[in-house]
Amino acid sequence: MSRDNIADFVIRWHQAAGISDQYAHELLRAVRVKQDLGRLATNPLMCGLICALHQDRHGYLPEGRKEIYDAALSMLLFRRDRERGVYKPGSIRIGEAHHIQLIQKLAYWMIRNGRSEMDRADAVNLLAQALPTMPKVAEQGTAEEIYRHLLIRSGLLREPSVQSMDFIHRTFQDYLGAKAAVEGLDFDFLIANAHLDQWEDVIRMAVAHSRLTERTRLLTGIIRRDNVTAHGMNRLHLLAAACLEHATELDPEVRAEVQQRASALIPPRTADQARALIEVGPVVLDLLPYPPEAPLVEKWSSDDRGIDERSDEEKAAEQRVADEAYFTVFAATRIATDAAIDVLARYRGYHDLRVRNELVRAWSRFDTNIYGQEVIAHLGQERLYDPVSNPAELQAISSFGGRAWIKIAGDFTAVEFLNGCRQAQLTHLWLTSDIGDSWRWLREFPHLRSLTIETSLPHLDMAPLALVPPLRTITLPRGVAVSGMDSLPSYMEVVRMRHDTE
Repeated sequence: MSRDNIADFVIRWHQAAGISDQYAHELLRAVRVKQDLGRLATNPLMCGLICALHQDRHGYLPEGRKEIYDAALSMLLFRRDRERGVYKPGSIRIGEAHHIQLIQKLAYWMIRNGRSEMDRADAVNLLAQALPTMPKVAEQGTAEEIYRHLLIRSGLLREPSVQSMDFIHRTFQDYLGAKAAVEGLDFDFLIANAHLDQWEDVIRMAVAHSRLTERTRLLTGIIRRDNVTAHGMNRLHLLAAACLEHATELDPEVRAEVQQRASALIPPRTADQARALIEVGPVVLDLLPYPPEAPLVEKWSSDDRGIDERSDEEKAAEQRVADEAYFTVFAATRIATDAAIDVLARYRGYHDLRVRNELVRAWSRFDTNIYGQEVIAHLGQERLYDPVSNPAELQAISSFGGRAWIKIAGDFTAVEFLNGCRQAQLTHLWLTSDIGDSWRWLREFPHLRSLTIETSLPHLDMAPLALVPPLRTITLPRGVAVSGMDSLPSYMEVVRMRHDTE
């Protein structure tokens, strides 16, 4: 399901269940912020399960990924049938622990073989090999009958075709496969595959399932691998750091070594470091830091010294903090998942213009309304152009009360822009598309003082701008021929755009 599908599903599920809309909106926020929930909710069955789990716990969900999966599995494998009383005399009854043991064998076979599904016959054969070790299950039916029971009653398996089987959601395959790997002490195999994208969840869940000595072996093996590329090494170090949240107990020296290796990249301090994080992908979002309480320049400006009286060390510290904030935002805006919005919202109160520019430029990469409400609406407006690339963004800006500085970054007609913005608010306008060179429509903005024209047209006629009395500054690209300059009043200044205008 898409993001909009999930929102509709959650709202309607709560309406059908007669549950407060507040629960629905709280759950939607959790699904958007928590990557684990977001991945699960894309499946209708799992979305309904999350709704039920959220309602069952009176509006609260388990905090950790492992706890979420444990609760979901318990609801699917045990509570669902027990609480609905679906059992009949003579029917197969398999306890929760045995259910998990059987299904995790299928999951790990699929992971080891790089498969997202397996032949139905292979699944039955695997169960047949496992049943002799589970006499209480084996006495209830053949491997074929046990397979049919797991398929119908577990809620985890399905048959996409007559001859194949897969998991209803990949996350459960990874979760249960990781459990099987840990129980089988298959740590060398896990370490050898940890640099691969598709093994990320398996590794994280293996750390969650492991005991103290097993975690030490797994994490040290991951961070000390030396047979991978530089990109692979970055990924291993960051993955190990992301695993720490699942390590409820860990040797302090191992934890410190993992953190020390990840600290070389987080927070990013250069464009190259930021790009390295972007290449690693969404796992990075869990590691990106919060901004400092306030930019150092604001703190120094509140003491008895002037800004220019700071020492070189203080200036360097300010620059370092500002660079870390900027490159953190730079990385997060390019890992454009819903979970990135929560990271970026932390920086919405940051004063640095580079950070604010990066935040507004990223708007088109995310959901217009969610990103607008969580980030754009809260940004400081000083010297900041809010870009609008479509009518929905323009409408959102108007709903925030309008903006004084707007950059038209998409295709609009003059009429669409006039109808969509709050005209009395606008003081600075930047045009990157050719709305037309009559310019008479600009007369509708009573306080427009600055106009920047970034155009592909080879020639511009400035004469019509004389009909926009509030205008004081007109900025034009270098190399564009202009005419009508002598028609402009003396108080209007025409300047050429610098190459670093943005």
